[in-house]
Amino acid sequence: MTVIRNPVRVKAFCVGQAKSGTASLVGLLSANYQAAHEPERPELLDMILGESRGDVSASAFREFLIERDARLNLEYDVSWVNQFVMGHLLDVFPASKFIVLIRDCYSWLQSAIGHVISREMPSEILDFFPWWAEPERHPHSKHDRALAERGIYSVAAYLNVWNGHVDRCHSIPPDRRLVIRTHELARSHRRLADFLQIPADTLDAGSGHQNRSTWHERIESLVDPSYIADMVQSICADNMARYFPEIRSSQDVPALWEAAQRQPTA
Repeated sequence: MTVIRNPVRVKAFCVGQAKSGTASLVGLLSANYQAAHEPERPELLDMILGESRGDVSASAFREFLIERDARLNLEYDVSWVNQFVMGHLLDVFPASKFIVLIRDCYSWLQSAIGHVISREMPSEILDFFPWWAEPERHPHSKHDRALAERGIYSVAAYLNVWNGHVDRCHSIPPDRRLVIRTHELARSHRRLADFLQIPADTLDAGSGHQNRSTWHERIESLVDPSYIADMVQSICADNMARYFPEIRSSQDVPALWEAAQRQPTA
């Protein structure tokens, strides 16, 4: 494919959660722009843990980001890891914008746990996950003992991961933020192009759904659906009401995704 060289006036970072469509977003952008999915993830995760321990200062972290940005020369940096460095990114790159991908917590929980069950996790994520999910703060209950038996964190730990991401994204100034709900990503090309100030026809609409799940069971086979519903209500209710008012229970999720497929591109 011939690369179209368009003047890019807006540099952007994606701060979507893992399993929220970040790979699909890179598929849309990478045909004609310098876009990367989770660039230098091990190094960035190591810096985050170092800062959390007090081994890396804020100024050193910002110098690291400046050097990294100059070296990678990306127009669009798409990574779930960016959610943990948003404060630095907002300050270091004051002209940049942020694409926030948010997936409903029911289908996200299914996808996230399925990913852990069905795939071998890279070592840097295994090292990072305990700091991220804080399993000691969210122990298993009698209702999700089947997850513990598989070495998987509790439902509460995962839902707090989801909720923490959404809360962090509220710190992005509205004029620098575009929120796209994951199920609407394939129909949001014009919104995305307008936000990035690029022609809509430079987005690769045929890139499709990337990084599909390979786990074909349902989380309800491991955890009672009523317990999941209770945990969603306890942990995620405010953010679900804000971004997914159509969803009152897990039974509403399939219809939401099906309706999005029928909607015209926006």
